[in-house]
Amino acid sequence: MVGLYWQELPVTDGILGVVADDVRLQRIYYLASRRALRETLAREFPTAVFGNSDLLTEAVRQFDDVLHGRRRFFSLPLASQQLSPFARAVGQALQQIPPGQTVSYAALAQRAGFPKAARAVGRVMARNPFPIVIPCHRVICSDGRPGQYSAARGTASKLRLLAAERRMFAGPQSPTAGES
Repeated sequence: MVGLYWQELPVTDGILGVVADDVRLQRIYYLASRRALRETLAREFPTAVFGNSDLLTEAVRQFDDVLHGRRRFFSLPLASQQLSPFARAVGQALQQIPPGQTVSYAALAQRAGFPKAARAVGRVMARNPFPIVIPCHRVICSDGRPGQYSAARGTASKLRLLAAERRMFAGPQSPTAGES
């Protein structure tokens, strides 16, 4: 039987929790507190044990590198079989948006091949099991408002992540990537 392990990484406005088996990341949590993480893990992954594996060590290293500007993108195996084909397509399209840039829900739907599915894209983002790796913080409303964010400290965390990405990966500043 494959074991489940979890590890945590404190971040500026909360804590990241990473759950993995021996092969893939099963879930990433971006929550406001260690207590919230432990309660969520007890409820959603009661058999997972705090510990380490080669995959978790690599995941924590990549998170640290991305969050400190030493790496732009993740290269981690995700348990994407839990996602619908639509959610996988949206996630893959979103992972192509460069750090610090944003895309509207409508433009992301277009990029994913579902031009009339902006609301459905919003639902996928709200349920994203791999925040930061699938960077849902880069999705904003068509009118430029940041929209909602279900991780850590909500919209404040979304804006903090975007600002940090823009500082670390300064380059051509495009407020929205792929707007049509």
